[in-house]
Amino acid sequence: MKLLSKVMLVIAALVLVGLTSGTSYADGIVLVSPDIQKLVPPLAALNLQHHGNSTSETGGVLFNGTKDTDFGDISAGPHQHTVSLTDLGVGRANDLRVLLNINEANGLDKAPITIDSLVLTAYDQAGNAVFSADLVNGTSITLDQFRHGQGANSDFAFGLDDAAAARLQAAMDANGSLRLGLSAALSNVNGGPERFRYSGAAGPVPEPTTMVLLGTGLAGLAGAARRRRKAAAAARETEPDTA
Repeated sequence: MKLLSKVMLVIAALVLVGLTSGTSYADGIVLVSPDIQKLVPPLAALNLQHHGNSTSETGGVLFNGTKDTDFGDISAGPHQHTVSLTDLGVGRANDLRVLLNINEANGLDKAPITIDSLVLTAYDQAGNAVFSADLVNGTSITLDQFRHGQGANSDFAFGLDDAAAARLQAAMDANGSLRLGLSAALSNVNGGPERFRYSGAAGPVPEPTTMVLLGTGLAGLAGAARRRRKAAAAARETEPDTA
C-alpha cells in the first residue's frame, strides 16, 4: 500500500510539472560553461540517485504554497529544496545559474551522462507556477565529469538564454518573493547522487590596467593629504605668539 501511495505521488507530481510547463517556448535553459564551485548548503536544490540496476534518474521538487514536495529518484537526506530568490540574492534573471555536480564512479569504464530534461520553475506564494523553462528546444546534453572533489564541487553551470531570462525577469519584477523549483531526468548513470544547486553569475573582474590606475589614484590622494597636513603644521609653527 505504501508503494502504491508513493507511485501515485510521483505520477501526480510529474503531471503537475507537466502542466506548469505546458506552454511551449523556443527559449530556455542553456549550458553556460564548465564551472568549478563549492557546493554547500543551505541552497541545495536537488539530489538524484538511481536505484538498483537502473541507468536513469528522474525527480524534482516543487512548492505547493505551503511546503516543498519532492518526488522521484531523490537521494536520502534533506537535499531537496525550493529556494526563494530573496535568500539566493539574485536580482537579475540573467545572473541565475544552476550548478551540476556529476558524481559517477571513477573507474576506467566511466562514461558521460546525459541530461534529458532540466526544468526550472518559479512559484508564487500560493504555489502557482508563474515561469517555467526547459533545455532549449528540448534537446538533451551529454556531459562528462571533472575530478575536482566528487560531491563537493560543481562540474557545469546552466543559465537562461536572453528570451527565457526576460520572461523570468518580468515575473521577478512583478513578485520579488518567488521560489525556484527544479526537476531533471538523467540517463546513462551508474553512480550518483547527481547534485544541483543554485548560484549567481560572478561579477566582472577589473582589468589589471584598471587596478593600476585605481592604485595610482589612491596613492596620489594620500600624498596630497600628507602635503596639506605638513603645510598646515608649518603655518602654525610660523604664526606669531599673541599671548
